[in-house]
Amino acid sequence: MQSETGKGRSSKSQGHPACLPCRRRKSRCKFEPGSQACLMCRAHESNCVMASGPELNPRPPSTQQARGKVPTPRKRAAPDAEASQEQDAHVRVSSERRLSLATPHALSSESQPALTALAPQFPGTPSSLFFASTPAVGNHPLALDEAEDDSPHIMGPAVARDRHLLEDYLSIVQAGNRTRTIRPALPGIATVPVVFTKVQKRPIGVAMDPSPSHAKLQVITKLLEPYREQVVNMYLNKANSCFPILDESFFVEPSIITRGRISPAVLACLYAHSIIYWQHDPELSRHHHPDGRFIWNLALEALYSELHLSPGMPSIIAILLNVGGRPTTTMIGNGMLLGSAISLAHCLGLNRNPITWDIPDQEKNLRTQIWWCLVIHDRWSSLMYGTPPHIRQNHHDVPVPNLIRQKGSQGNETAADERIKVFEALASLTEALGPYLEQLYSVRTRPHSRFDRIGYTLNLNSWIDTLSGKVRTIIIRGTDLDVPGAANLRLCFLAAKFFSRRVDLNTEMGGTVIDQISDDKLFELRGIVEEIVVFLHELTPKQLGDFWLPTVAFVFSSTITFLVRLAVQVECNTSGPSQGISLSLAKDMVASLRSYKEEYGWELGDICVNQYGELVENLFAQQSAGLPDGGWVDATPGAISDPAFLESLFTDQWDPILWGQQI
Repeated sequence: MQSETGKGRSSKSQGHPACLPCRRRKSRCKFEPGSQACLMCRAHESNCVMASGPELNPRPPSTQQARGKVPTPRKRAAPDAEASQEQDAHVRVSSERRLSLATPHALSSESQPALTALAPQFPGTPSSLFFASTPAVGNHPLALDEAEDDSPHIMGPAVARDRHLLEDYLSIVQAGNRTRTIRPALPGIATVPVVFTKVQKRPIGVAMDPSPSHAKLQVITKLLEPYREQVVNMYLNKANSCFPILDESFFVEPSIITRGRISPAVLACLYAHSIIYWQHDPELSRHHHPDGRFIWNLALEALYSELHLSPGMPSIIAILLNVGGRPTTTMIGNGMLLGSAISLAHCLGLNRNPITWDIPDQEKNLRTQIWWCLVIHDRWSSLMYGTPPHIRQNHHDVPVPNLIRQKGSQGNETAADERIKVFEALASLTEALGPYLEQLYSVRTRPHSRFDRIGYTLNLNSWIDTLSGKVRTIIIRGTDLDVPGAANLRLCFLAAKFFSRRVDLNTEMGGTVIDQISDDKLFELRGIVEEIVVFLHELTPKQLGDFWLPTVAFVFSSTITFLVRLAVQVECNTSGPSQGISLSLAKDMVASLRSYKEEYGWELGDICVNQYGELVENLFAQQSAGLPDGGWVDATPGAISDPAFLESLFTDQWDPILWGQQI
């Protein structure tokens, strides 16, 4: 006991009396200059309490304490309490040695802004990933398998003592203990304190994202560097301005793309969607063109992954970008994705009119635009692919978007207003197409009568009467096609006109053969086809690089189908000025599509050229050689026993009008 008292006296002689915990532990109480706690209390993480007042005495106050006398420092706590405290301290020290890690002290609310300011040290990762969402408790060690962004790292002996001595000074600053944990050495083991600090666990620029689609996006991002922002701007200017899927105000800040706030599937499909416009961009066309097919495959994998793990509104947007992308390589895949998007849209209530809802106007407009983009893709895919539409007229009440009114445009019409009006006209044409498609693909137990079928026609004249201004001239005269989206609108109108008249022709034919139909009806339909051929022939490079729905590629193959059939079954048996006109039109169309592909990379004619290019050239060559009866087939009735064989020889395998002939 005397030795203990001597130690206490030695500490007092140095100006620092022994603290109460050291007296209970019977350990030497040693202070370093500027330190507020002794080394042993630091090692045991216990409060270094000095015997400076009655409130610090662990025992109940005695009579002397009540009189204001200072308690003697030799008084000790109960043996059981002392043993318990020593055991707890031993457990803590053993746990700390085993883990070599402890969480920093709990952060105050005032220090949180300082922590957030450190986020830019690690680019590309939100600040919430750097710091725990709840403050850590200093007495609870952090497990080694916890997924933290920061990792402990020991400091070298050259700077360990400096950091150790500055600890008390830095603790006064609010952010002083935010990034390091200090562990002094136990007495008798080491003379230099062991100091730990926090370092970034992962390499800079590598973010931990549990989504598998993020890895696909990273590969696409590397392929497009350093032109990512240009690619996004190219999509917004070329495609989104004519077919608004995304809210452009969301991309005002360029760094928004790198902050992880956009779905990886959406961003991957956006990049893949934009590649088709690469060679039409003045700046990007001078650089190497990335492999679009490889990027599309990665984007599709990212989309399927996100659709499986976390379907939502971003999944619908990603599907719209995918289905609307070019070139079209899988009709079945597009149909499956479109059906998934429509089903998900019904789950999210996109098919209901949000005008009266208590939500922001920006959300109302976005919901309306996304829904009508789905309707447009669904109905034009139905017309071109020959499959019934997923969306029926009586299953939604969303009005046709009126973006001009929502924008509040006044005065002179701007270029943006012209694009918006073209999109609104496309949406209204799609709305007129809805009831017609439902009747076209209606399946009954008995065949339709002729009069029943004639009663349902696509009344395009009524739709034209609703148009005005420049959009009306685009439809009626085929001018002003330099307006972004105008050429696509004009071709969609001609396609709807052609398909509706051809269905009417099939209805009037009944069981007769096409060469028994009156010439006036056939030539009227051929006149519509000639409009398509002339329209295609007069396209300019600027219009070729404009926005196009990928489904219009099937208009050309259906047009060639009708022209070749007309040339074989009708014109080969006639003589006069009309002989060979259909085959000449078919040859001109194939030549235009080939030249656009070779010179400008316009791929929308690939399906038509691959199916009919060689056939049309052979037929035209034989006809030019002056062979009898067209030179390749005997047109007499007994030449071919089965007329259906000749018809099937030239039938387009994707021809939607086959539905009109079978029902």
